[in-house]
Amino acid sequence: MVSEAGAPLVPILRSTGAPLDPETLESWYFALSTAISSELPHDLLAVWVYPASGGAALIAPAALADDHLTVPTPPDVSPRRLELLEEIIRDAGYPSAMARAIRSDDRETGLLLFAALQPDIYRAREHAAADAVAEQLAPMFARVARRWGLDPGEGGSAAREAAIVSVAAVVASATTAHGLATDLRQALGRYLAADRLELLVPGASTEQWYRLGEHPGGPLWSDPDLVLGRADLDVTALFGAGDMLLREDARPGSAFPGQADGAIMRSILGVRLGVAGRTAGCILLGSTEPHRYAEPDLELLRAVAPLVAIRTEALVAAGHLQIVRSHLATLRSVPAHLGRLAEMLASTSDSAEATRRFAVEVNAVLVFERLHFALRLTEDDRVAIVGPGETRPLPDLPLTPITGTGLGRVVRGEVPNLTVRAERRADLIVSLRVAGQVIGAMVLTGGDAGMFGQADVEMAQQLADLIAPHLELVRRGAIAPPMMPGWKRAPKF
Repeated sequence: MVSEAGAPLVPILRSTGAPLDPETLESWYFALSTAISSELPHDLLAVWVYPASGGAALIAPAALADDHLTVPTPPDVSPRRLELLEEIIRDAGYPSAMARAIRSDDRETGLLLFAALQPDIYRAREHAAADAVAEQLAPMFARVARRWGLDPGEGGSAAREAAIVSVAAVVASATTAHGLATDLRQALGRYLAADRLELLVPGASTEQWYRLGEHPGGPLWSDPDLVLGRADLDVTALFGAGDMLLREDARPGSAFPGQADGAIMRSILGVRLGVAGRTAGCILLGSTEPHRYAEPDLELLRAVAPLVAIRTEALVAAGHLQIVRSHLATLRSVPAHLGRLAEMLASTSDSAEATRRFAVEVNAVLVFERLHFALRLTEDDRVAIVGPGETRPLPDLPLTPITGTGLGRVVRGEVPNLTVRAERRADLIVSLRVAGQVIGAMVLTGGDAGMFGQADVEMAQQLADLIAPHLELVRRGAIAPPMMPGWKRAPKF
């Protein structure tokens, strides 16, 4: 028996793979009639199921079959058709009649008909109770509609074979990860209807997972919103030591990715995706209705998992290959960029124009939000901050203290480079070197704490070494005393 707050208690048939025999259904029918009789008084309660194969099948009462009552069938189970059914029942001698469709799997899967000999007893409260009963029966009828008319063993095998064929077609045609997840949900919809399907792949460790099914394209792991840490979803704890997951009634608070819309996945089904003895990912199905999934559903998902695993592995490999190609393209273009930089710095006499064009060229090989230079002038513990295109003379710039900072360590030559990370910021600091001496530092600022790896450090140092002689000329012009011709110097006696 299940009940939502303020709703009648409703008996539910659990799906264990046992046959849907008439005796079981009759017992359930009488339990349902008894359980809801106080909230929904009735002299007649009729229940139909809409099998996945089509048509309508009467569950109970069996005697109603002799009346050859015609009921609306999908896809035309409209409110108007239900009203016509209620009118037929009233004409048959039941002054009060009320019909409710049971909807699940994005289709009508069942029909409830309440009738009473007492007139005008179905009012707003009874209509609300009927809606609640139909809603609570939806997960059960989703399973019953899929299995109706099939032998349990043969029906399960037929469903698995059909699902494998459908998923194979999806796997063969999917060109993107998002397309695979979307088409997979549609292909499985007839057998395993879900409000949400998640396709996850692990990172370098099991502490992080990536929502591959939501990946819009481009390099993998490029969207931080799709990265799931252990605090977001503990996949290891979710599956435990097994490779399959079934939660028939996960209460609010249970972890499921992508619940920003507030929808709680009450039923969760999952299978690890294995390739060559290792975990290539996992697939999770979620439903907002409790008791939507059972063991036969888990077996069906496990049957299609190898196909999904192979395609997932291929998509991940393609993503890694795209990154490698991008890096190779960048490496091939680096000498050309460095050559242009060297030529530009050698031929540009205006320091403001030189630093401005230098920043543009640097942005072609490194990703950053801001660039500036810190130059030592006359004081060792203070530097002048120079931005690209700065037109003011160095002596006119304010001096910034650097004692006790990472920038100070680089400028003093204690370390050649340093990456300083904050919550949503990263500063890459590399030394400006001329003739074995450090004259300052170049600072690149990024908008994410995870920016700047070792390859970025090495590239930034090469770029800093190119600009350093140009900045040294500017620096010396600001701090050196003016030269006087010999004839103006005072004679020495």
